[in-house]
Amino acid sequence: MRTLTAVNLLVGLGVLAAGALAPWPWQARVCVTIVGVGLIGNALLAGREWSDSVRWGDRVSTRGGATVVSYDRVPAYAAAWGAGWTTLVASVGTALGVAAGSVGPALVLGLPFVVLFGLVLIDSALALSRGAEVVADRERLTLRSWNTETSLAWDDVERVAPDVAGGRAVLAVIGYTAATSWTGRRLPHVWPRGARLVPGRVEVDSRAVEPHTPWLLAVLQDWAADPARRSEIGTADAERRLRQSA
Repeated sequence: MRTLTAVNLLVGLGVLAAGALAPWPWQARVCVTIVGVGLIGNALLAGREWSDSVRWGDRVSTRGGATVVSYDRVPAYAAAWGAGWTTLVASVGTALGVAAGSVGPALVLGLPFVVLFGLVLIDSALALSRGAEVVADRERLTLRSWNTETSLAWDDVERVAPDVAGGRAVLAVIGYTAATSWTGRRLPHVWPRGARLVPGRVEVDSRAVEPHTPWLLAVLQDWAADPARRSEIGTADAERRLRQSA
């Protein structure tokens, strides 16, 4: 991963230098410069996401009697950045082609990419605007990830344990087979895709809630196992427990 990040960074710097120094028409230099800046940004964001370093930052808060742990927003920023600069390049290239008189070829070659990347950009903006977080109140646990929202009542939780789902480490909150309190839905989006929903399960991306992951696992297990412990939900005690590693 370090090699891929380094190569991406070097390529981005090379493309940026070409856009600034090459004896090309200004239209081409503008597009190439945007690509260079985009690739450098990709390398920096990807390097941070792929690194093994702990995600620092206080993600714990209290809101309306609930304890909230927010997701790390860097992956969503990375998606928005990647979709943003590719949409910009496609839009500028199409506009320049139309301005130069090549209306037909510019629209045929450029417009599909504007739409393709633009849809991903809209989805990324929607995800960032609503955020992603774990919300625990005294009745139920609700997770709003970037693509889905799932919820399960504490009384229907059978166990809470580390697991692997879709190649990612998760904190799995698993309901009884006959549990009827589980709810799940795919959040509004424009790009056609099938987001993961597993009835009876709430899956918290353990990487996204670092550095609070081990303490979140412990308090979720406590709250699921002992109704009396849920009295601390939405209080400073819950925040203190979740911040022990921060």
